[in-house]
Amino acid sequence: MTTENTLPTTFSPEGVENKWYKTWEEGKYFKPRPSTNGKKPYCILMPPPNVTGKLHIGHALDHTIQDILTRFKRMQGHETLWVPGQDHAGIATQAKVEQKIFKEENKTKHDLGREKFVNEVWKWKNEYGGHIVEQIKKIGDSCDWDYFTFTMDDGPSKAVKKFFIDMYNEGLIYQSDYIINWDPVLQSAISDAEVEHKEVNGHFFHIHYRVKDSNQLLEIATTRPETLFGDTAIAVNPNDDRFEHLIGKMAIVPICDREIPIIADEHVDMELGTGCLKVTPGHDFNDYEIGKRNNLEIINIINKDGTLNENAKEVANLPAKEARKKTVKLLEENNLLVKTEDHTHQVGHSQRSDSIVEPMVSKQWFLNTEKMAKDSVEAVEKNEMTFYPKTWENTYFSYQRNPRPWCISRQLWWGHQIPIFYCQEDACKHVWASEQTETECTKCSSKNIKQDEDVLDTWFSSGLFPLSTLGWPDPEKMKEMGFDKFYPSDVLVTGFDIIFFWVARMMMMSNKATQTSPFRDTYIHAIVRDKNGVKMSKSLGNVIDPLDLIKETGCDAMRFTLAVSSGYNRNINLDPAKTEGYRNFINKIWNAFRFINPYLENASNEAFEIEDLHHHEKWILCELNDVIKSVRASLEIYRFDDACNTIYHFVYEKFCSWFIEISKSVLNSSNEQMKMQRANILKYCFKEIVKLLHPITPFITEEIWSYLKSEDEDLLIIQRYPEYKQEYNFTDDVEKMDRFIEVITAIRNLRNSVMIKPKEDVEVRLFTNDEELARYFFQSRGFLKELARVKAGKIKDKSIDRPAKSIMRATTHTEIFIPLEGVIDIAAFLQKLEGDKTKAQKDFDKVNKKLTNPKFMENAPEDIVVKVKAEALEFKNKLDSISNNIESFQ
Repeated sequence: MTTENTLPTTFSPEGVENKWYKTWEEGKYFKPRPSTNGKKPYCILMPPPNVTGKLHIGHALDHTIQDILTRFKRMQGHETLWVPGQDHAGIATQAKVEQKIFKEENKTKHDLGREKFVNEVWKWKNEYGGHIVEQIKKIGDSCDWDYFTFTMDDGPSKAVKKFFIDMYNEGLIYQSDYIINWDPVLQSAISDAEVEHKEVNGHFFHIHYRVKDSNQLLEIATTRPETLFGDTAIAVNPNDDRFEHLIGKMAIVPICDREIPIIADEHVDMELGTGCLKVTPGHDFNDYEIGKRNNLEIINIINKDGTLNENAKEVANLPAKEARKKTVKLLEENNLLVKTEDHTHQVGHSQRSDSIVEPMVSKQWFLNTEKMAKDSVEAVEKNEMTFYPKTWENTYFSYQRNPRPWCISRQLWWGHQIPIFYCQEDACKHVWASEQTETECTKCSSKNIKQDEDVLDTWFSSGLFPLSTLGWPDPEKMKEMGFDKFYPSDVLVTGFDIIFFWVARMMMMSNKATQTSPFRDTYIHAIVRDKNGVKMSKSLGNVIDPLDLIKETGCDAMRFTLAVSSGYNRNINLDPAKTEGYRNFINKIWNAFRFINPYLENASNEAFEIEDLHHHEKWILCELNDVIKSVRASLEIYRFDDACNTIYHFVYEKFCSWFIEISKSVLNSSNEQMKMQRANILKYCFKEIVKLLHPITPFITEEIWSYLKSEDEDLLIIQRYPEYKQEYNFTDDVEKMDRFIEVITAIRNLRNSVMIKPKEDVEVRLFTNDEELARYFFQSRGFLKELARVKAGKIKDKSIDRPAKSIMRATTHTEIFIPLEGVIDIAAFLQKLEGDKTKAQKDFDKVNKKLTNPKFMENAPEDIVVKVKAEALEFKNKLDSISNNIESFQ
């Protein structure tokens, strides 16, 4: 054990953090250790941060929670594995490298060609990709870094190819012309989940379409008049009497004078707009479905860069907004624009580039998720996977009960290239899927082949992460990495914003591949906002950098702050001042240990006998025992807030404020047996406290443990977590001690109320009808003297007259009186009370005047009236209290 004289005066977080993380990592303490108490293996999968990522406060929360669970389960004796990883982040990484190359060499990816460009991305990844990994180590992550997996490693690549080819062979992956979300900046398809709808101020343009061979005009309202060049029908509701006679006739598209049919479709809302709908199947999701039902032509009028193409020759090569302006101008010139109305509506934007998304029909690869989605819903309904808090399952169900084909292809170069090969020979044209990089056609042996140029959606490889990180589908790798032991994992910790992006995809893909859900629980943590509840953003200047926070307050203080704020809440309003407060808690623990440490030399390593325990020792052991029970239960159900608050209040209010205080006289006594016994209890309690706290605040606890532990004890990180002990259930001692604390607190408050000097002794009178309690107070008279400066006192039943000229407090069990005659200047005290009464009367009269004023009562807002009434009641109660106090002294 480290000797006392090496214990620093102050706790230095940075040095301690670096020392212990290095010790844990080099000593292989993060690796799974076979259980010695029959506990089943426990596994957590780290949501892989993006290779382009920089540590933010959301990561800090996410990783703190995962590390708490990992350390907690490790200390419980589970063979514990926390699997780390990193995502290749296809779109974000490619964009970053493209910017770099253009800035440094003034070249585009096309100038380099695919192979050279991908090599450049790998170079960038190898140089910068490790930054976030080093950053998350600063949080204290105790994951097994030997399991670290990058989503483009060989293992995930094999998993991606295996799953893709299996689904392709089943007919669930297919290529089709289908309407998708197109990002004109990235020039790639993006998934529905990557589209963010924002409110935009726009217009409704009312346009006239002429019915062929008649003078009848149909008025149609649209927010995008430029898309009329892609119209292939006008639709009306079949039950709409106004247009029934027109169904089957032809209409003329304005400007381009193209004929299109007037069709009937029940999608058209008769009450909405004019009752007529222009149908543009190539550029609207609803219109696409109408087009499929009615076998309409699809005309694509938009280029990949978002400009209009030759199919809209009057506005060709113009961006959408400019094309809209020109279309409106042409409509006006032809007297076909009826009117323009202001209109606010939701417009889809790409989460990646913030550009307006263009619905576009394109040949893409899709995964039919209908059956997989249904199975993933059933898994949650049957509690094979449980959400904490449970309410988040509704978000999950809303996605999974209405699945659409998942567009899995992306027009990028960085990512998992789709393993489909095409024979270029006209006589063959064979198409096949292969896990190998093919060099010739498997049908005609021609070397004239090519691989599909698209890559897979990043979430495709992320969706397989629970499997690929444990070696799937390679049997040897699965055995080596403990697939059967650690799959499925026990819990996924993540934010609600990727329930569809990631949670749902993992549930679908893992269930499909293994017929087992990939994790048993999903804990959805809160979103961290600033102290005012505003979302953090660079533009607002309210971003909190966790690395700065760690530098300022220490990692343990930051971790405790995040954990104590995390339960089943949706938001955490993070005030840096709160972290300062919990830094004080960390320092309190350090200083408490510094105080008791010299006395621990008297402690023996022998177990103490229950029959030898003093009442105060039984009390603290029972309180600690209840804390252990509560903390364990809270952590099991992801109530980190409850666990932290329970420990915090015990350490501050029970252990430091009371047990250490009442132990001082024992520790400084001449009774060697009592001193040793108390040192034993203090040491036992502190060891249990640092064990309880270790998952939450690992650094300070490991540091203190190094002074507490015996030579043959290993590091704290692998000690057994405290367990509830029935033999420490001393409820009678707790009940008595609670009442003793109540009385001491009341005496202290009474002293403060009349400004009796802290070192001045007072007489006290206690009145109680509980004879056993009276005996207990009598036996505790020495502690009353020590803790409340009581020089003399009497304990009587409540039938005895109370002393005059006294101040008093009443509890449910005892009345406490302090006679003041001879203790303070009563005349001066009465004068002060009279002054207080005068001020309280003025305060009361001021607010009561408002309440007796009919004009105020009639005209003031209701909330103001309620506030004034509350103030009046508060001043009245204060006035009555002072008056009663004055009366008792007269």
